[in-house]
Amino acid sequence: MTSFASSAAMEESATTNKKEKQGEIKIVAPSTVSPWGTIGRTFVLSAVALFSKALLGMFNSTTVSNHETFLRAVTREDRGVKEVSASDDKDKKTKKRQGLITVANHHSTFDDPGVLAYMTPLKFFLTEMFHQNNRWTLCTAEVATANRFVESFILSGKGVPIYRGGGIDQPCMKVMAELVASGRWLQIFPEGKVNREPRGQTPLDQRLKWGLGKILCDVEEMGGEQPMILPFWHSGMDEVKPYTGCKTIFRWGKRVHVTVGEPIDMKQFRGRCGKCKNEEEKGALYAEMMTVVREKMNEVRKKNLEEREEMGMVSEEERKNK
Repeated sequence: MTSFASSAAMEESATTNKKEKQGEIKIVAPSTVSPWGTIGRTFVLSAVALFSKALLGMFNSTTVSNHETFLRAVTREDRGVKEVSASDDKDKKTKKRQGLITVANHHSTFDDPGVLAYMTPLKFFLTEMFHQNNRWTLCTAEVATANRFVESFILSGKGVPIYRGGGIDQPCMKVMAELVASGRWLQIFPEGKVNREPRGQTPLDQRLKWGLGKILCDVEEMGGEQPMILPFWHSGMDEVKPYTGCKTIFRWGKRVHVTVGEPIDMKQFRGRCGKCKNEEEKGALYAEMMTVVREKMNEVRKKNLEEREEMGMVSEEERKNK
């Protein structure tokens, strides 16, 4: 694993440096300030949430298992405030809230905001201006910066551009770590791209992107609390919003099922980030972290399949690939 991780890290770094020298990638440090203000951000989030809820709840049929775990994590019931000593004064206490990172499979260009918005209470979007705790997410720069309006819309909807081929050291990763360290919620698709396998019929067997590992280490180095990592697996979104064909057409009459897992225990990695002596050791650590995440996500995937079998949602092709 170490050899694979280090070679992958060096290859990625070399590719990034080469592209930057050639001027192919112009990476801009992102802002998290809404171009349309707090009210504009609340409006964008609420409007997209209403559309998502109508699409998945009225025009299609969507079910969610273990939904309570997701709701408690999102609304912070399971992420309390912890008092710690201030760095400059041991007698002075400061409050730190645990951040949240949700991880999911990626099978449609509308997984986020679609599935996330459907599972989150509408009230949470309507009151964003008061709590500012709705999810942050990373969006491909080609889409997020297509034009001025799209860029403003996505940023107001708490999406930050990430540059393909930019590596895991690009500025947006540090920004996401800062948000998580301050107790915010971040949604990540560890696959790093849309998986075109129908309904996720096969388990995740490829190497997941190391971005999550990088963020966890950055949060630790910033002195933040270790975030809660909550996995969920959804199936059917590839039929509601297919990857191929017209990019703006949604389907109706489909069935979507979401299975929420339990928080992933990553305590075994706490304290190891700062001990890495070089990029090779960091790469090995990130790879080890993502192996744990992949295994847990596959467990949730298996449960999703079992639940859909009970509901009569599994096709013959899926049974063969089980």
